[in-house]
Amino acid sequence: MGIVVYWLEGAGEEAAPVCQFFSSKELTQALAWAEDRRRAGHGHVSISTELDESVGKPGVSAVEGGKTPDGEAYEWSKAGRAGKMRRGGRG
Repeated sequence: MGIVVYWLEGAGEEAAPVCQFFSSKELTQALAWAEDRRRAGHGHVSISTELDESVGKPGVSAVEGGKTPDGEAYEWSKAGRAGKMRRGGRG
């Protein structure tokens, strides 16, 4: 399955979940469909994907001991890459 757009039809207690399916090649169409649902006033509009050509395995991975779950070395960290901390007020 590629891309699914979810939203609620109806109001209040009567709202029911609805979805529309798109192929993995139809991201632009899925985004437009979601935007149309939002503009029409539907609530809880969201997009979920399981794209075949995605980078990495689905789910959350952790770095332990400087290695990814598949054993590759991982050295990137946010520290030192965001620039110097500024003091006193907004930057």
